[in-house]
Amino acid sequence: MAIAHQGCAALRKVTGWAISLLLVSLLVPEDSQATNGLNLIGSGGISSALAGADTAVANDFSAMNTNPAGMTQISGTHTGLSVTMLQPELRIKNSVNDKNGENQPLVLPNMGIVRHLSGTPITLGMGFFTVGGNSADFRGITTGPLVGGPTVDKQGSQLRHFKLAPTIAYQVTDKLSLGVALAVSYMDASLTFIPNTPSSAGNAFGFETTGKCNRANGLAFPPTSCGYSFGFTPKFGAMYKVNDMVTLGVAYTMPAPITFDHGQISKNFGGVKSTFDYQASGLKFAQDVAVGIAVRPTKDLLIAVKFQFIDWEKAMNNAVVKLTNGNNPLAPTTDTFVLNYQWRQQYVGAVGAAYDVTERLTVRGGYNYGNNPVPKATVDVTNSNIVEHHIVAGLSYRFTQAVTFDIFSTYAVLHKQPVNNAVFPNATLEVGGYDIGFTLSYRN
Repeated sequence: MAIAHQGCAALRKVTGWAISLLLVSLLVPEDSQATNGLNLIGSGGISSALAGADTAVANDFSAMNTNPAGMTQISGTHTGLSVTMLQPELRIKNSVNDKNGENQPLVLPNMGIVRHLSGTPITLGMGFFTVGGNSADFRGITTGPLVGGPTVDKQGSQLRHFKLAPTIAYQVTDKLSLGVALAVSYMDASLTFIPNTPSSAGNAFGFETTGKCNRANGLAFPPTSCGYSFGFTPKFGAMYKVNDMVTLGVAYTMPAPITFDHGQISKNFGGVKSTFDYQASGLKFAQDVAVGIAVRPTKDLLIAVKFQFIDWEKAMNNAVVKLTNGNNPLAPTTDTFVLNYQWRQQYVGAVGAAYDVTERLTVRGGYNYGNNPVPKATVDVTNSNIVEHHIVAGLSYRFTQAVTFDIFSTYAVLHKQPVNNAVFPNATLEVGGYDIGFTLSYRN
């Protein structure tokens, strides 16, 4: 009876925490870019609830996407599914515009299975992760005079990055483990850049990709006219247990070139529209390196810190777009233009903590900072991953020895940046907000 009473009391606690967390999430502004550049700050319930400070922490399948060496800390078989709801909303303001973006909610899945091979130092895993992306959708905007304005037009982008990660980890010694995720990345993109505004050859406006990649709230396969790219992006990791209190971790992700093709672009040549096959090259899946430390000063308290370098400068530089096979004889049959991004290097610092309130209930929280990688010269509503500060809270409840439920919410502190380009002269872009997600996991 006493055990049942304790279980009911703990259940009431977790229910109260969950309701409070949900209410807080609903009260904050629904502007969301919970990312370091294009990368989400976490990979599921525990990873996200620690604000991404998990390079030296491994509690679930998300280790495959953060530090694959950490899988050796997971015994038996572990499976998990995480779903995050993200509602991107941005705002652009100048003398002729005061517009909020019209984005639909995005659903971000992560899932995986990890199995330790009994009697061996080997742990195997397979994971699917939403790495990140970009989302913006503005309609009815008034363009500036340098692009033939004022005209009423639209502008937006959708970029999705997923990763399939077969992973292996090896326990070298009692203290040292190594791991590698032999990941294959998939990315697709759609871009709308004032397509109703007349343009000319060589100009990077007056066009749109003909396929939108955000069908079914970001989950469905894109149409055949949407450009996409695959890349081999392995992640290597090492974890070293100094003693029962301190663990160190390091992880490195390799870069890979991105070439978007298989898609089509419609471009407006002086009022005459023509549809082309296209190829966009010059971008990369960014390489990054992260180092972390996890300290457990007591058996109930965990404190984790991560420092990360993301090489956006070499990844998000200039995209060269080549158009071929134009279908309108009144317009050019080929064209080439350049999308200037010129991103800067990004340095990320994150700190997270977890406290075991009871044997079943754990609360987590953290803070993540990454400097804005998008320079003032190229920032735009289609190039808007500018948020720097993130605050995260979460909790975990273990219903049985096998089943655990995690819930978390991320608040991205509002960031404002001046915009002064041909489409939006003397404007201000605002990005901020929250997301909310959960993870359900099973251990055997």
